[in-house]
Amino acid sequence: MIDQIQQIVNQLTEKEVGGNANISNDLAGNVAKETGNSLMEGLQNAVSGGNMDGLMNMFGSTDVNSLTSNPIVKNIIESLTSKLGSNVGLDAGTSGGFASSIIPQILSMVLGKAKSGDFNIGDILGSLSGGGNGSSILDQNGDGKVGIDDAISAVTKGGLGDILGGFFKK
Repeated sequence: MIDQIQQIVNQLTEKEVGGNANISNDLAGNVAKETGNSLMEGLQNAVSGGNMDGLMNMFGSTDVNSLTSNPIVKNIIESLTSKLGSNVGLDAGTSGGFASSIIPQILSMVLGKAKSGDFNIGDILGSLSGGGNGSSILDQNGDGKVGIDDAISAVTKGGLGDILGGFFKK
């Protein structure tokens, strides 16, 4: 799942860098690397920090404008802006403008693919929580198996039910 998200990052970053006169095309690889790192770190921090409301709101939207108001997305943009300045050498204005544009585009595409069924939300959540698939999140009782008891527990305890409910709302 992470590889598929990184492909989206690379694709959109290449397009965005190509259209930005302030960023040399030679830096596209470094910019894509920092973009992917900032995105994954920001999402992982939200999962590990238990920010279920923020994730639910983010997963519930594919609109680029509403994504930019999400606190998780704002943190990712701030992180990328900083990394592009310190690690790639871009000035603050260029870094901020690029980050503010690219992160909502990437998230919108990823969330759109999840809603259309191209991506599995369990796999995304599992990848973010450190597991290879959604089973690390879904295995509520820690027995290494995902069963009906885990599903009931996940929904009744709130966290996963809140995320999935927010994700599938129309």
